[in-house]
Amino acid sequence: MRLFIVLSGLSVGLLILLILFILKSTLTLRVKYLIGMHHFEWKADLYFRKRKIFTFHSETPRKKTGRKPSSKKNENKNIFQNEEKQTTDQAASLYKQLEKGVDFLRTGQHDQHIQITQVVWVTTCGTGDAAETAMLCGLIWTVKASLLPWVNAMSSDHPRINVVPAYQRKCLNSALSCMFQMRFGDAIAMIRKLRSQLKEG
Repeated sequence: MRLFIVLSGLSVGLLILLILFILKSTLTLRVKYLIGMHHFEWKADLYFRKRKIFTFHSETPRKKTGRKPSSKKNENKNIFQNEEKQTTDQAASLYKQLEKGVDFLRTGQHDQHIQITQVVWVTTCGTGDAAETAMLCGLIWTVKASLLPWVNAMSSDHPRINVVPAYQRKCLNSALSCMFQMRFGDAIAMIRKLRSQLKEG
């Protein structure tokens, strides 16, 4: 009987130690947002003691850009109008997706138990014309420079922010990634918050 009590006590003690060990262990959540002209993709990898244990991943379907047949006379005009409308829609969509990424980072900033590191924000843009591409890069740099003080305050290390011009092609892509380090209990709350935000979006 005494042996059973001793073994039961040891089992309960070991279980409590194991639970405390798990709760005190640090989890790492690496989040990546890839935002393109026709798609938005995100990925979140969860690491426990430097081992990947879970991955969230999603990608919106790419939009088809097929055109209805038209006469040769109006073909160039229709192409220009379609491209202009697509560019406007894509810019608005890109802005909304960037807002989602920044809002998500802001949720981590206000939690003292969450440490944010390795913030990387790289944007590639091009219009097909060198002068217009240079102007667009300058505009994007202006926006990023206005956000840089907030990003520096949010990150515990030096963030990497860059704008890459693509002079020979039309593109507008942005990649935003960072790493969250937190306790196990805080990680559960963070994952719930991430999933709720993605469902809302």
